Amino acid sequence: MTGLSGLRHIEAPHPAHRGEPSPMQTISDRPAVHASAGTDLLPVLAGAALAASAAGSVLAITGLNSPLRAPLALFFLVSAPAEAGAFALRRLEPLGRAVASISGAVLIDLLTAESMAALHLWSVRSGVTAVGVISLLLFLLGTGANRSGRDRESKTKNTETRGLG
Repeated sequence: MTGLSGLRHIEAPHPAHRGEPSPMQTISDRPAVHASAGTDLLPVLAGAALAASAAGSVLAITGLNSPLRAPLALFFLVSAPAEAGAFALRRLEPLGRAVASISGAVLIDLLTAESMAALHLWSVRSGVTAVGVISLLLFLLGTGANRSGRDRESKTKNTETRGLG
């Protein structure tokens, strides 16, 4: 229980008092992993998802026989409206944006399939085309391409009054 110096281990002086770093400091002084390593991966994954969904839409619309046609077309049907919805909802928190965009994508797919089946217009090509057009419109909605002139004028007036324009 007692060391050579006559002190118990709990009464021993702290290493920081002897000029040595404490064990907690040595843990935090380790070189950190590059901070943007996780943030650099997200655009790469988004680009890969876009490329796979574009390949799926091309395979489905052209009718090429490929074993990847069905999985990539299904991936397009979910990812295209989800990516467009995530872009349109970019002001939300990341988790809320993901949940809203995925559930919106499923809703768009179901409503498109139900309306096309009710009108006896269903085919794979027309379904993929309709979902692609709806996704494009949702993406354009997110860019603000359909804003009225009043919104743009008020935005420019706000930046001019703040001295930013």
